[in-house]
Amino acid sequence: MKILRIFPKKTSYTPIDSLVYYPNGIIQSPSWKIFPEFDEIHISCSFTWDRKYCQEMAFQFRSTQDRPVKLGGPAFKSQIDGFTQGLYMKPNIIFTSRGCNNNCPWCIVPKIEGKLKEIPICQGNVIQDNNFLQTSRQHKDKVFRMLKTQKRIQFKGGLEVDLIDDHFVDNVRGLSIDELWLACDTDGAFKNFEKAAVKLVKAGFTREHIKCYALIDGDISENEERLQKIWWAGAMPFAQLYRDFTNEKTKYSKEVEKFARSWQRPAAINMHMKKGTDFRSFNI
Repeated sequence: MKILRIFPKKTSYTPIDSLVYYPNGIIQSPSWKIFPEFDEIHISCSFTWDRKYCQEMAFQFRSTQDRPVKLGGPAFKSQIDGFTQGLYMKPNIIFTSRGCNNNCPWCIVPKIEGKLKEIPICQGNVIQDNNFLQTSRQHKDKVFRMLKTQKRIQFKGGLEVDLIDDHFVDNVRGLSIDELWLACDTDGAFKNFEKAAVKLVKAGFTREHIKCYALIDGDISENEERLQKIWWAGAMPFAQLYRDFTNEKTKYSKEVEKFARSWQRPAAINMHMKKGTDFRSFNI
């Protein structure tokens, strides 16, 4: 089946083939003749604050052509089972498992994907699994064998720090690693994060390789302390403002929004940490 995929906007993840369309804020039907022949339309929505926009697009598209229009995605809590390479993400970005066995209160993954399950492995260099390290050793070994044929490898889904063991470190040391993304979302997680970071640094990885998602809220002082500790442990922190899974973005002050952006720019972070620059003086 030939599917025309519609995304609210273009990102670094969305595919770019001839059956993809990005309205970029405009709610109007395109000239359907510009696309190759297709059987149905899928509107894929990742963020809840884009839901209304995507619903309006679906209404518009259903009224201007007679092929099926399906609306879904994480923002609509669409149930996810397997993975079709290249359909909703660029072909090099893959999942080798779905779901997660944890139940973090801020995470929607278990609610829409369920418990962790291993799925067939595709060729790709960006591993987007929500919890790759919960897969079996046999599955990991199959993924590592596939990755030996890849370059600029990225584990982007967030590696659970207390599951980073010698088996994982020994295997990634022999790969063409570009980025290893860990997570340190609470102060209580830092101890295990630090142990994982030390293992990776001893294996030869640097701050250029080791990245860390850090969930933050409106408390600048408390969050900055954790972000600084992540940097000193040998990883590059990436601040993620907590967003409630509702139709609207969680509101923060301009100061907090600016603070979060400042901790998403490696060059600014390095200057701040090495020279003690005050982030709040940056024009970001």
